[in-house]
Amino acid sequence: MAIEVLRCPNCAAPLPVGARALVVCAYCNHTLTGVPSAGSLRWDGPEAGPDDGRPRVHVEGRTYALHGLLARGEASDVFLARRDARITEQVIVKVLRAKGDEDLLAREWRVLAALHADDSQGADYFQRLLPQPVAHGRLTGAGLDPRPASVLRWRSGFVYTLDDVARAYPHGVDPRAAVWMWKRVLSLLGWVHRAGYAHGAVVPAHVLVHARDHGAVLAGWSCAVRSEKLPAVVASARAYYPEAAWAQGRASHATDLIMTARTIAKALGGDPAQGTVPASVPDALARLVRAQATRSPDAPADDAWELEEQVSQAGREAFGPPRYVPFTMPG
Repeated sequence: MAIEVLRCPNCAAPLPVGARALVVCAYCNHTLTGVPSAGSLRWDGPEAGPDDGRPRVHVEGRTYALHGLLARGEASDVFLARRDARITEQVIVKVLRAKGDEDLLAREWRVLAALHADDSQGADYFQRLLPQPVAHGRLTGAGLDPRPASVLRWRSGFVYTLDDVARAYPHGVDPRAAVWMWKRVLSLLGWVHRAGYAHGAVVPAHVLVHARDHGAVLAGWSCAVRSEKLPAVVASARAYYPEAAWAQGRASHATDLIMTARTIAKALGGDPAQGTVPASVPDALARLVRAQATRSPDAPADDAWELEEQVSQAGREAFGPPRYVPFTMPG
């Protein structure tokens, strides 16, 4: 069997054979110019990739080679993997560990599907910041008992959570870094809220950052809700929840904003529950963090995009006009 393939240089996803000079990748939306009309790679042989000794697992009729454990969540293990085929792509395989939480994994899949089907203003941009579903079903292979799993498209560079950042910077990140982290999360939440959802679990383990490109996205969508009732809380993250969300299982857009501020307080080396930050944090930013972290969830909620502008204003007051300041993670 002969297969001719063009590969996107940004995400390595396959492009259609016979592509013309200007192509937009359907996977990462990267615009490519000067693309030849013939495939740049050619294979003759079976569909499967080479046997490299990595464990293989199967989900919905597709085989994936596991590269290693990325994270261990409350109920699932998250692996970096690639599709075991000549036309391949890197993916994330999220494997349920706690069988009693099967409903949460299925719920996350439904929420992501609904958000990706949304056609409100800005959807084309913000949907690229969401986890991108590939497959969902029973995982088999690698010596495991069959168990629920989701396969999501890999986002290059988003390898650190804010938990990782807090461990790397126990005394707090540069406040200028906290400004862009906060703004990126609020920007995404603004669209999610307009789509009718609250994330419901904005805790450090669910905020993924791209250190070089100053990006931040959200994982952990199993708790996203349209109504006020949360399906679950993250047991290890009590300090990030307002009392109403923790004790009564209620969540709203205001809950997301409070939890975001508490998560940023932690990144700054402060106390998330109280919203206090070290004295080295400029007053304008410190006041805004504390005000948002300690506000009542029942008070009228700020729009996430309005709060993003307040963060920008606090940043300008503290540091002047925005400019790129490198942020690095050890290793």
